Amino acid sequence: MNGRRIAAALLLLLSWTAYVQAEQPPLTDQQMLGVIFVADQAEIAAANLALRKTRSNSLQVYAKRIVSEHAQVNQEIMTLTQRFGTQLQRSATSDALTKQSADEIAELDEASTYDFDEAYLEHEVEFLQKLVNTVEAYIRMARSAEARTLLIRSRPSFIFHLDQAQRLQITIGSPGLIR
Repeated sequence: MNGRRIAAALLLLLSWTAYVQAEQPPLTDQQMLGVIFVADQAEIAAANLALRKTRSNSLQVYAKRIVSEHAQVNQEIMTLTQRFGTQLQRSATSDALTKQSADEIAELDEASTYDFDEAYLEHEVEFLQKLVNTVEAYIRMARSAEARTLLIRSRPSFIFHLDQAQRLQITIGSPGLIR
């Protein structure tokens, strides 16, 4: 079962990366920021679900941090687009991510209380790795210095969240450790 989930996760990672790299024409800054905005919304939705379903204190703290910091990045994205006098733009990537995220949240919501923590952390590790890879690609592709700077400033937070999810995955999956 775990092998299938890992294979599915790798397939999703490859497909998301393919969307990022193969979408023609290249994404505009507003479209790239739109993808990051959608990804942040997905992270916030998953974290809010975790806040409702988990009984782990560590996971509660983690989920609260996710909600706060991803909301802050989205606020910075909105401020930047207002300063540009534009709006976020949809793309095939953001549309696919919206659908994928809704499906993943629904699947997480169906997890039993007993299985939720591990399922949530597995989701987080997979999703955040994709997000970090996407942000790195967008940093190279961004045309405006302001968009590039926002992406560069956001990246360490996403990497930190990924690291924390991986550490929690080890702790939550270890019987006998205090959660």
